[in-house]
Amino acid sequence: MFTIDAYTPARVIFGAGRLKELGSVSLPGKKALICVTQDGLMEKLGIQKRVTDLLKENGTEYVIFDRVQPNPTQSGVMAAAALAGKENCDFVIGLGGGSSVDTAKATAIMMINPGVLWDYAQTGTGKNQPVSCAAPIVTISTTCGTGTETDPYCVITNEETKEKLDFALDQIFPALSIIDPELMCSLPHKLTLYQGFDALFHLAECYITNEHQNHLVDLYAVDGIKMVAHNLPLVAKDGNNLEARTCMCYAADILAGYTQALCSTTSHHIIAQTIGGQFPAVVHGESLLMIAESYYKKVKQLRPALLDELGEVCGVLRDGKDPGQGFVTALKQLMDVTGVRELYSMAEEGITEADFQTIADVTVDNTGIAFEKYEITKADIIQMLKDSYDSVR
Repeated sequence: MFTIDAYTPARVIFGAGRLKELGSVSLPGKKALICVTQDGLMEKLGIQKRVTDLLKENGTEYVIFDRVQPNPTQSGVMAAAALAGKENCDFVIGLGGGSSVDTAKATAIMMINPGVLWDYAQTGTGKNQPVSCAAPIVTISTTCGTGTETDPYCVITNEETKEKLDFALDQIFPALSIIDPELMCSLPHKLTLYQGFDALFHLAECYITNEHQNHLVDLYAVDGIKMVAHNLPLVAKDGNNLEARTCMCYAADILAGYTQALCSTTSHHIIAQTIGGQFPAVVHGESLLMIAESYYKKVKQLRPALLDELGEVCGVLRDGKDPGQGFVTALKQLMDVTGVRELYSMAEEGITEADFQTIADVTVDNTGIAFEKYEITKADIIQMLKDSYDSVR
């Protein structure tokens, strides 16, 4: 018998051209802090002005925080919260990709609560203090990969300790998420692939972790994986394919967010986050791809039936002589057809074999993977890293 546990309170406005509804929709405050990346991309693309014009139309004031980094940091969050306090902002908007939204979510915590962000981190060197409330959050996505638009997570790096940790709090579910696929057509090719695979892994990992317990997780994950498997090659070939972009947004920003709201990912994500914490120049989708093949070759030994099911969702029939190979084969095929292998390399990012032990230690001892239903050891992680390093060297 299956069960259902569901809590996904974010209001979603989804569809091509629907950004314009920002001008009339009910917003959760009177003055917004808008978080955008320091590269000025939102301004260059004209998206930032469209958003601020719509806010004016809606009678809402705003101030811009334009110092968001690709791997957002605690110091950046604290600077954003200080600006919000100085300017009397009562809600926050994450405009752009996962970094902007995650900064907005963490800033929402610090707009209401005292101290520093790491006082509220639940793992690592965090103090695990309770968060009673947070400022309201609005997300306006220009990427599709993280699912943060509809889930209760943000991921922030502590520059001093090199920890990259999840903050998982119901208080940081967005009050409103506007997901307009037209905004995704400007996404660069490399980031399109990195984020597309990030979405795939969110969905697959939640399917594995769920083990068919929560029926909604299976429904969301299967639908999302089918969408990614079919549409990621299409957007890789033509980034202006709006129908394919719409399907990718649906899979990544809604379905992957819903699965993560109801279930957890696996140690694949924790290892990748550790890499990002130790090497901040490595973007999240890249770190996931670096270890993906070796990771799932290990998991196929531990959960072969689930990986064969995932393979069949992607269109790869199971092989009775090689249990669990289905998803590994499907993943390799998707990587080949999109050409993503040419985009990343551990060695080119400055990662060496001397770093493997630290990555394994931080993953297991600091962030922790005790939540997992199968056992991945430090030795396993080191072997995965070595196999991944050797395969592209």
